[in-house]
Parts: sequence; structure tokens; C-alpha cells
Amino acid sequence: MKPSGRPWPNPAWLIVTLSAVLMLAACAESGPQGRSGPGPTVIRATPEGDPRHTRLGFSVLPAQLTSEGYLEAFATAARYGDIALIQRAPPWQDFLPGATISQATKDTTSLETRLFAQYPGLARFYAIDPTDGGVQRARLAALPPGIDAAAGFADPSLKSAFLQYTAYIAKSYQPDYLAIGVEVNMLFERNPKQFEAFVALYKEAYALAKAASPKTKVFPTFQLEDLLGSFDQVHEPHWQVLDAFRGSMDALAISTYPYLGNISTAADIPADAYAQLTRHFEGEIIIAETAYASAPVEGKAVVGTDEDQRAYLVRLLAEAEKNRFTAVVWLAALDPAYGAAGPASVFKNAGLRKSDGSNKLAWDVWESWSRRPLR
Repeated sequence: MKPSGRPWPNPAWLIVTLSAVLMLAACAESGPQGRSGPGPTVIRATPEGDPRHTRLGFSVLPAQLTSEGYLEAFATAARYGDIALIQRAPPWQDFLPGATISQATKDTTSLETRLFAQYPGLARFYAIDPTDGGVQRARLAALPPGIDAAAGFADPSLKSAFLQYTAYIAKSYQPDYLAIGVEVNMLFERNPKQFEAFVALYKEAYALAKAASPKTKVFPTFQLEDLLGSFDQVHEPHWQVLDAFRGSMDALAISTYPYLGNISTAADIPADAYAQLTRHFEGEIIIAETAYASAPVEGKAVVGTDEDQRAYLVRLLAEAEKNRFTAVVWLAALDPAYGAAGPASVFKNAGLRKSDGSNKLAWDVWESWSRRPLR
């Protein structure tokens, strides 16, 4: 089922060669002696300022597709944040019935769990992202040969693989937060049958995850602009999609990229855009993924300046703290230098620093917030 309208740019498109990078990075233990783990040594600044409730985080999207870039992404999250987000599609072929887990998956798990052990102040956030942003998440992504794409989440072999992978991640990473499904309301809007099959599968996966890691907070994520009907399919807000997960959703987690919606500047974001989340869920609220471009993006020439990015960050952090959101996770600390072309090019200026490490106007806001001690 292919929806009309523009594709929803999936950040995972930026890291299609990440598996090769991870294989190189997995050799990092043979690096300089005296380090406490595979990543660079991190010294956090002395805490100062008023205590904050909201945790800050980055995804581990690197600035450069190199092993050093990936390790540095973890180190940056540890130096200037409290959470690191790993988001990727399942390696389906490793978990199909009768399959064995590949060495590449084992090596990736080993590297990332050692990085989390090296940076114990980082909360572990893992997002299992099975759907394809190229078709607005209307179907599954990266399916192996022999799997019926039309059956999708209803395919018995794929269901088994998804459940086994979820259990593997929960057991191996013992994450603080586990997203099972990313921006699932986009599937709800564009492929209702697949959404129904996913909901049933999600509830099984939720139970397996909680059994493997009882302290992990488990939930899907929702795309806010699409939920509110301001991305591509204009409609009234569809908050009812949350109802399918109530009782098996430990937090309300959203992604929000307002500059990809129908605004011209950050000032156009509705006054209650984020506060309204508290009216629809009584519990933890997480901004699981967000960014705002510091330069114009293709097709939206007005949106995106250094000043506008800074204004968005100032507002988002203030509202998150005011409304006691658990966390705000920014897509990338540095611009992904390799994302200059294709649908994912809308993220090429989404970092708070340039790919060469120089600061943008918004960086001082993030850095000052990161120094504030957690309550």
C-alpha cells in the first residue's frame, strides 16, 4: 500500500552503511591502553545552575560514517547528555525460525553494551524501528527474501523474528527505555490492517520485553505532526490511536519535527503543541526524537535558520521542564555530513553543531542546560 504525498524522511536512511562502521568500531578495544572502554574518555563539566527534571539525550547518529565518528557520538551523549538513543530496523534474517544470530549482530551488541558500561551515567534507550519511512511507514522495511511484504506483521515467520529480536534486545541491553515500533500512528493512518496486526504483535512483544528486563519502560512512539494532522494528510487530531496501547505503554513517547510540517518559523508552532500531551496521558512523557534545521531545506525555503533553531530549542526545553517531561532526545549533536542528498537531506542541518564540530547558535542553550544538575 503506497500512500500519496511526500515520503516521511527516516533518520535511519542516513546510516545505511552503519553495519560496516560498527564492524570497524568493534575492534576499538585494541586502541590506546588505559581507557575504561572502547570509547573516548569523557569528563563532564562541573554542575551549575538550577536543578532540572528533564533528562537530555542524543541519538548516536554520527557526524561521519567512521568508527571514530560512531564512538564519538556516544562520547558526546555522555559529555552533554543523560540518554543515548540507538534506533534501527531489526536484522530480520538473524531471527527468523531456524536462523542463527550473525557475528555482525553479536559484535554490534558487544560494542554498544560495552560503551554503555563505559558511560554509566547514560540511560539506555533502544528503539526497534521496523517500518519504512520512504512510504510514510506504510509497510515494513528491509524485509529478507521469501517474506510476503503484503502480509507484513501477519506473516508467522516475521512475527516470530520480531518477538525473538525484541527479547534479545531486552535481555542483551537491559535498556532503561525500549520503543517497540517507531511513529506507529503513521501506519495507523496509511495501512489500517497492518496497524491492527502490529498492535496484536506489540502486546506479545511487550510481555516478552518485560519478562526479560522487568525494570525497562516499554512503549511505541508516535509522530506528533502526523498525529495532529499537520504533516501530509490534513485531518483533525487522531488521539484515539493511543487507546490501542493503553495498559501496555509505560510512557507516551513522541517524535516531533515541526519544520517538516506546515509552519514557516518556530513561532508558528501552536501554543499548546506540547502541553496538550499531558491531557492525553497520565504518566511519563518523552520527546523521543526531535530536531529543527538551522538552514533551509529543499521544498521549504523559508524554514530553517540558526536563529530559528535556537528559538525552537529554547521553547522546547522550557516546555518540557514546565510540564515535567522525562526526557528530550535531539536527533544528532553534529550535522550528519553524509546526508546531503535524497529524502534524508532534510536532516543535513539538524545538528546543534556543524559536522566539523563548530558551534551553532543553539549549542550554548543545550550546553548550559546539560550542566544543570538533575533533580
